[in-house]
Amino acid sequence: MNGTERFWDKATRGPRGVNVVDFDIIPSSTALTIIDMQKYGCCRDIGLGPVYLKETPETAEYWFSRLSEVAVPNIRNLLQFFRKNKLRVIHVCVGPLLPDASDMIPCRRRRDESRLKVSGIDHFFSPGTSEHEIVDELKPNPGEMIFNKNTASAFNSTNIDQILRNMGIESLVITGMATSACVESTARDAADKGYNCILVENACADRYPDSHKMTMINFARAFGQVMTTSEIINHLESKLRSKPGA
Repeated sequence: MNGTERFWDKATRGPRGVNVVDFDIIPSSTALTIIDMQKYGCCRDIGLGPVYLKETPETAEYWFSRLSEVAVPNIRNLLQFFRKNKLRVIHVCVGPLLPDASDMIPCRRRRDESRLKVSGIDHFFSPGTSEHEIVDELKPNPGEMIFNKNTASAFNSTNIDQILRNMGIESLVITGMATSACVESTARDAADKGYNCILVENACADRYPDSHKMTMINFARAFGQVMTTSEIINHLESKLRSKPGA
């Protein structure tokens, strides 16, 4: 996406031309949040990759291109910036804690069981499997927290809220996949709980361009802010430079 094509801009302006959801963020209380960037959904040759390519090849080609050419490089840039400046990084994964997936929400378990019958590929990727791992380009460093959820929103099946508050985190820079599912669910829940939330448009991926676009527009309209990778990095850099002694 060209940096000037901010398709969500109209949604962010009220009748007097001011931001509908206006807040500032402080680097020291901000965490980069990377959602579900795991091998099961990001790689062509393992996990759900072969299923996507077989069931909906055209959609799958868009999906994997968006991930490899846009989302992953931009998340990596954000990750490098946060690490360089010793800012908080949070990784979120999805998957059952139990190998038989009996701890998953029933609707997700039924969906995966029905797809298993059709595809013959196991859809239950629990911690310890290669499919559950975060992609190599975004592999967590020691000291970066990893939360495993078994719901769409990280706030419904983990203690992420308590941990973020313990660490004094007030703002979340949110990235990952899929935009209109786990990313949006987590971002909306975070906003409802009082966090300042920024969705990074070109650091998210969805299987459907229209779904991705509508998530950004709706989020900017009522829940938080939407920025590009360069915009959020520039904003945080300016804040860091303005600190006394910087």
